[in-house]
Amino acid sequence: MSFLISLFVVLHMICWAVALGTWVASARTRVPNKGMAHAAAGALVFGIVLAALVSIAYDPNHMKLGIKLIVAIIAVVLAYIADRKGEQTPSAVWFGIPTAIIVNVIVAVFV
Repeated sequence: MSFLISLFVVLHMICWAVALGTWVASARTRVPNKGMAHAAAGALVFGIVLAALVSIAYDPNHMKLGIKLIVAIIAVVLAYIADRKGEQTPSAVWFGIPTAIIVNVIVAVFV
């Protein structure tokens, strides 16, 4: 079980890194890349699976998992909104994406 949890942690973090990396790569032109939304959605799915595995094996911090879930959903929704709007993405949506990703990582590390 420990290997499976570690595997999903790695996949979860890789997806967040790809989502943030694709945002940084397209930050100058502000034309969103489809990979950003897909990577954020992948991170959300891997996070849900990871939360289920951790709940089976250990006694998790449910408050932390709930906060991370809400912030991840916000990041995914913003990424898909940006993907749909294209170059006309509002600034609040555009800059909300990396903010949500970074908040999610901060909650994971420090809470």
